[in-house]
Amino acid sequence: MDKKTACAHVPEPSEFEYTTRDAIIYALGVGARAKEDLCYVYENHEDFKVLPSFIVAPGFQAHTLMDWPGVEFDLQKVLHGEQYIEVLHPLPAEGKLKSEARVVDILDKGSGALILGNVTSYDESGKKVAIQQFSTFQTGYGNFGGDRTSPHEFKAATVPDRAPDAVIEQKTSVDQAALYRLGSGDMNPLHVDPQFAKMSGFKTPILHGLCSLGFATRHVIAAWAGNDANKFKAIKVRFSSPVFPGQTLVTETWRTGNRIIFQMKVKETGKVVISNAYVDLIEASERPTIPVDLVSKL
Repeated sequence: MDKKTACAHVPEPSEFEYTTRDAIIYALGVGARAKEDLCYVYENHEDFKVLPSFIVAPGFQAHTLMDWPGVEFDLQKVLHGEQYIEVLHPLPAEGKLKSEARVVDILDKGSGALILGNVTSYDESGKKVAIQQFSTFQTGYGNFGGDRTSPHEFKAATVPDRAPDAVIEQKTSVDQAALYRLGSGDMNPLHVDPQFAKMSGFKTPILHGLCSLGFATRHVIAAWAGNDANKFKAIKVRFSSPVFPGQTLVTETWRTGNRIIFQMKVKETGKVVISNAYVDLIEASERPTIPVDLVSKL
């Protein structure tokens, strides 16, 4: 890893054009349902909205580390460590976005290197609409003498030492990763090809970490913002363990003002798959805002 070279590289901006169809396929890929989430999956709905986490699609397109100068990249040894997203303005139903990507730091974690990459996206008028940080862990490329921490990192949250205020549960489809890859543009074969998954150390293909993030985004918006995506401000997650398509995701949430701290578990195993996470809302409700059959109030 050559931090100086990587941080100095300035690639050409990435252009991303999408329609309502793309936004809908993404929403379905992160578990949106026609009955409960019609405004995210029907283009003629009077209040059609694009899920804020859809911004990962242009972000992922722009954040291409495979040929990045100064970065040693091996697709079979790469893990998505953390993700930060901040949406400054609601995403339009369709349009063109320009995204600028930069590597801002490379950390030496001993067993591997943690690459911090920032992506800033603009609409057609030049207005900044979102910023993201991808934290990518490259196993086997540590011990290069770099720093272990960075002032550029968006810090994770501390989960409260009390019972959650609300818990949202949703089962994923066995085809979830196959659908999500079409809506997000993340075509990594790890998530669909059994042989590639085995070469990467998994018995079967795993769900994209950003797909789990999309589920969590929906769950928090539904539970604490009246299912109004326009109240979303930011999300930070740490990916702790893989999810396999078909497993049930359980999002445990704690309200602390307009910040909803959460963690996500797999019901079948009890493992935490997203930890030390939060969603910042413009305005959070005082109580969960969806029916008790969908949210268990503890």
